[in-house]
Amino acid sequence: MTALRQAETQFEFEFPSQKDAEIVLLAVEPEITDSPSERTVTEIDCHHNILRINIKAQDTPSLRAALNSYLRWIILSQKVLELNNINHK
Repeated sequence: MTALRQAETQFEFEFPSQKDAEIVLLAVEPEITDSPSERTVTEIDCHHNILRINIKAQDTPSLRAALNSYLRWIILSQKVLELNNINHK
């Protein structure tokens, strides 16, 4: 049996404003600091209106699981922002 290799990916998400990117950063950040998995390391930062996520994992299944989780949290946060913007118009 061959050992699975480490895997890494980086994603960038562009938001309409720096404020929106920072709100999503604050929403997702607790998930990173309280991550129960020891198989992945995730870094997240915000530069202007760009949210950047870097995931390093011990294997591809761990990378896929982490990526799916962060994508769901980011999409959910973005939908909440959109609803909030609609309600304030």
